[in-house]
Amino acid sequence: DTLLEQLVVLVNGFEWDCTVRPVNLPPGVELLMADVCGGSESPSMARKVLDWKKNKRKLGFMDDYYWKDLKRCNNKIVSMLADKLTDQTFLDGLRRDGAMIISNRTAEQWKKPMPSSWYKFEGSSWDVALKLLDLRMTLLECRQNLKGMGKSAGVPIEPDEQTAVADATMKLPGVIAAGVPGAGGYDALFVIYVKGPETSGGSSDQVRDRIGNLWRELSNRNDETVMCPLSVRAAGFGDGLCATKLDW
Repeated sequence: DTLLEQLVVLVNGFEWDCTVRPVNLPPGVELLMADVCGGSESPSMARKVLDWKKNKRKLGFMDDYYWKDLKRCNNKIVSMLADKLTDQTFLDGLRRDGAMIISNRTAEQWKKPMPSSWYKFEGSSWDVALKLLDLRMTLLECRQNLKGMGKSAGVPIEPDEQTAVADATMKLPGVIAAGVPGAGGYDALFVIYVKGPETSGGSSDQVRDRIGNLWRELSNRNDETVMCPLSVRAAGFGDGLCATKLDW
């Protein structure tokens, strides 16, 4: 057999418990990444998690629960980004009220009626905010599962230091969710947020600036945790990441 044929047999004969598919953030929702000075041994961490998944995760109910519920949450996020958050009524409401209303309120305030819509109807600012809250809660569930999985596997997927920064970031107006990307560890953060009114000639916005100011303040308090926002953002609808200039 050729190597290609062997690969096909290997892939088809393996029982996969996950899939990979592209998703897009709706226009008006932005991604911000940060490099955190520090480091993590990602290959070593991944090996420990895979060993836990293969040999130890079924020792207790909660251990097995983390992996299964993480899969459920991930599937829900994909479904939301591919369906509920691509509905034209939602997109119209986000375009109309996202920058001026939703981005200037915290997630706690999203739970209450907004000035432009004292009652909920499809596409109202309150309706849009409630859908974003659903995404926020699902991403928060992912974080909880990853942190629990890390403790079970003895791997710092979301260390307490990163939890503190992510939680503080999620309290800012306009922020949907924050967390640790990839294999986890100490060296990066991500934030998904509602884009605010533009600043710096369009290269940034008010929510992005608030996040940067918070990270700068936290970095000044603790010399061992220095967060540097990266000048990349989701380009939207199939274009992956793009570089941008930030005056931070």
